[in-house]
Amino acid sequence: MILRKAAAPFTLLLFLAFSGCGGGGGGNDTASVAQGSGTTMTAGRSYALKEGDRIVKRSPDAQVLLETDLNTGETTATLISGSAAIEE
Repeated sequence: MILRKAAAPFTLLLFLAFSGCGGGGGGNDTASVAQGSGTTMTAGRSYALKEGDRIVKRSPDAQVLLETDLNTGETTATLISGSAAIEE
């Protein structure tokens, strides 16, 4: 229970960070990524992330929830809305 309380602010912070990213500005993250590369995420499905993976927004309204298990250190990403992919 304590771990869930500790993880909640961290998860919320990551969710807000990813929901506010992207859209305009000419950043490098999405401009150089080809549409066909990476693993396309499906809404509602959780994906285990590995070190070096990055999430690329494929639509301006993409929202991804990131959760880290404090016991195992495993991080999962779940597409909430929009379109996104995981690049290795």
